[in-house]
Amino acid sequence: MRDLMKRRKSQVRYCVELSNGQLLHLYFYRVRDQELGYNGIAGAWLTALHIGSNRKYANKWFNTLKGEPEKATGKCGLEGMKKALDIILEFRKTIKPNEILLVDGADKRRTRIYERLTRYGFGTYYLGDRFIGYGTFNPLYHGGGVDVDAKLGGYKERMGDH
Repeated sequence: MRDLMKRRKSQVRYCVELSNGQLLHLYFYRVRDQELGYNGIAGAWLTALHIGSNRKYANKWFNTLKGEPEKATGKCGLEGMKKALDIILEFRKTIKPNEILLVDGADKRRTRIYERLTRYGFGTYYLGDRFIGYGTFNPLYHGGGVDVDAKLGGYKERMGDH
């Protein structure tokens, strides 16, 4: 597992081969959007996950993320999700103290799968009434106990369904 985009400081890409021969591509990209109501937060790292046969197709998919989500066609079962979880848990240790890592699924099925991140210290975040994802700060700086409302300003952490 290695970062495929070393020259871009606001983008990190990982590629891991799965047992069935497909490639797992996990993208982390930083956004700085004042609309999200940051209060002392330098930015948010968002994630994108693609499982497919080659890197060229995965990069094309990532570069056109603005459109509709694609139909799920992966054939790896939970192996891909487990490897993605391992990468996400390692990556969150590399973000700066004033940044947050947000993970959200493209549809309700994937969002339910990512709900399991709450077992690893991720919180559920909303902007107003809109669900924006499961998020965490770097545990090396915050030790798991973060005053979320004070740190995030416009973000709110809520328990329960979204």
